[in-house]
Amino acid sequence: MEDKGIETDLELYEVVDKQPGESVYSLAKAMGWSNGKTYAAARRLERAGMVHIEKAERNGRYVLIIKPKTWEEYYTPEELAEMRQPEFMDEVEAIVKRAQQS
Repeated sequence: MEDKGIETDLELYEVVDKQPGESVYSLAKAMGWSNGKTYAAARRLERAGMVHIEKAERNGRYVLIIKPKTWEEYYTPEELAEMRQPEFMDEVEAIVKRAQQS
C-alpha cells in the first residue's frame, strides 16, 4: 500500500471486510466519499493484494464489486495442506499454551 492515502485505504478495507461484495458506488455512499476517492482506495488495496475488484451486472448495469481476499488466499497450497493435518491443531494449541504461561 502506498503511504499516500493509507488511512483512507484502511478505513475502506474495514468496511469492505464487514460488507463484502458491495459496489464502489454503495461503499462511497455509505462512507460519504466520492466514487473517485473510493475507487482509488480500492485500487490501492487491490495492488496491495488485500481485495479483489470484479465487474458484475446488477439490475442491467455493470458495477464494480469489492471483496476482501479470503484467509486461504494468503497461504500456499502446501501450507493449506499442512493446516488440514490433524496434528497441526495440536501444535497450535501447544504454542498457545506456552505463550499463556509466559
